[in-house]
Amino acid sequence: MSISPNEKEKLRKRYDADFLSFNENRIKDGRSAANRAREMRTTINARLDNGKALTASPKRQCAALIRYYQGQNNAAQLRNMEKTQRQMISMDLTYIDSCAHREKFIQYLLEHPEISLVASGISDLYNKYVKAAEKELRKAILGMVQTDAELEYTQALAMERRFILHIGGTNSGKTYESVERLKKAKCGVYAGPLRLLALEIYDKLRAAEIPCSMVTGEEQHISEDSRVTACTAEMVDLDQEYDVAVIDEAQMISDPFRGHAWSRLVMGIKAKEVHICMAPEAENIIRRILKRCHAKYDVVRHSRNTELVFEDKPFDIDRDLTRGDALILFSKRMVLDVAARLELQGVRASVIYGNLPPQIRKKQFEMFLSGENDVVVATDAIGLGVNLPIRRIVFMEHMKFDGKERRPLNEFEVRQIAGRAGRRGMYDIGYVTATTEAGLEHIKRVYPMNHTIEYAIIGFPQVLLDIDEPIDQILTSWYSIKPNLDVYRKMDIKEMLIKYKSLYNIRDSIAGFSDKQEVYNMISCDVDLGNDKCMAMWRYYCRTYTADVSIKFPVFDEVRGDTRLERAETYYKMLDLYNQFSVRFGKIMEEERLAEERLKTEDIILTELGKSKKFYLRRCNYCGKLLPVGARSSLCDKCYYSVAGARQASGQRKG
Repeated sequence: MSISPNEKEKLRKRYDADFLSFNENRIKDGRSAANRAREMRTTINARLDNGKALTASPKRQCAALIRYYQGQNNAAQLRNMEKTQRQMISMDLTYIDSCAHREKFIQYLLEHPEISLVASGISDLYNKYVKAAEKELRKAILGMVQTDAELEYTQALAMERRFILHIGGTNSGKTYESVERLKKAKCGVYAGPLRLLALEIYDKLRAAEIPCSMVTGEEQHISEDSRVTACTAEMVDLDQEYDVAVIDEAQMISDPFRGHAWSRLVMGIKAKEVHICMAPEAENIIRRILKRCHAKYDVVRHSRNTELVFEDKPFDIDRDLTRGDALILFSKRMVLDVAARLELQGVRASVIYGNLPPQIRKKQFEMFLSGENDVVVATDAIGLGVNLPIRRIVFMEHMKFDGKERRPLNEFEVRQIAGRAGRRGMYDIGYVTATTEAGLEHIKRVYPMNHTIEYAIIGFPQVLLDIDEPIDQILTSWYSIKPNLDVYRKMDIKEMLIKYKSLYNIRDSIAGFSDKQEVYNMISCDVDLGNDKCMAMWRYYCRTYTADVSIKFPVFDEVRGDTRLERAETYYKMLDLYNQFSVRFGKIMEEERLAEERLKTEDIILTELGKSKKFYLRRCNYCGKLLPVGARSSLCDKCYYSVAGARQASGQRKG
């Protein structure tokens, strides 16, 4: 959206008036005028070359030169200066047009006639506007939001709530005990971190013949006579009153992107009896929040059901692999590469990684449980919630890329994953190992560390959308205001800002862009920012959602990818986005078609995973030799040094 013709006309009139009224830097003679004109032209040309905004100096000089040539009755030079004046006004208008919040900036300029557009550089004026707007915005935010986060949940705080804190590591039965209590509830809810966990609880409740529903961001299965609802944490209805609530994996409360969902539940769940299941490191922060809520609580400590033993020697995949092993890596590419290597050895492996739909993960688990597959090859997605009969956890890597850097696993990550080893009645001793001496030493060293979560994440209060400022400014300003207490920190807003910027660039084509609540619903959609196809579909929905009672259904044949597996995984995400967007914006869904397409896509993914995985083997780009597991280079050592040596020799010859 460029500056409108009406706004341009108003700004040009302001500029003309400011040039006329500017009465500084009087020029004494023609020589001084010529020097100033040369200096002015040099500055203008330099700014045009480097694309930077015009400073105040050339505008001041131009105004002074116009006044001088008027006094000298020099019509030719006066015409040149008036032409230069128009050029400088155009340069300033171009800069204004590029500003992130040009509409508000233009309004600011037009509403403050005391500001001289000639006496100041346009970028300086914009910075002054931003600071003034930020000051007013911070004042408005502080006037609308409670200084103490828990005070947002007055109805829940007024209830007589009893909390039971289930504290223990993995494989300690804390979730099992809580869900057993949930089964007896007349009206209950389960909240977990994963769609897969919500599905697992939903299946358990149905197997126990308890009427139940499931609600996640991607799908809903609603039963009219439901007594219990299994949800992902973000989807729990805080307006509903419950007899029993189970909040699982509460150590997620410190996650920068999702932790606010757990904080919201602990502070705001309207339930008479609340079971909070957590790793030991979350005990301190949960106690602090409950104390601030003046809530009563009891503590139940759970111990591991099986012994955990760290092996003394590094693991060799060609020599040491046994049934019941789980090999842990930290990328889909590496998982499929290792699964392909095992395939060459005649070993059948279940594969688990983040992109897999929950039904496929469940099927892969079942194939391992039934003995159809011998081992599991997985990312750290295996670390949350799901119990499998794993004899030994093998850290194939002890470093991971966390989105910013490649770093060693921390103690929380090691405990979450290592704790999956062992299963009472099947593997009464669980084993943990790694593939290198350094890796084994690292996991042994960090596992026993006493990591304590120091803060909980709080979410963005949507009441702030009533402020008459753009969403990104509101989000940024809110984030910059630190909570009064060190109990809380604010959710990471960078993904929302990325999505907002993506929409801002096409805002002319979005009918609802002026409605901040609608835009907030758009940018808070769960979309894979790294998947261009999903992002393109999301932007398309944002542009077209007002056109009809429904939105366009995605088509598998229109999805492109390097492999059929990659296409199917992307298509499944697009189906989820179709469902999520339809629900958020009240659109009519083709529910039967959606269910059919999901089943078809799950079959494709399962079929592709069942095929030979040799395509995914990582080989040297130069000689084709199989690379070592975890190799960072795309060349084997021999080819790497051969190529490096050839380049060095070539450089010496050129020298």
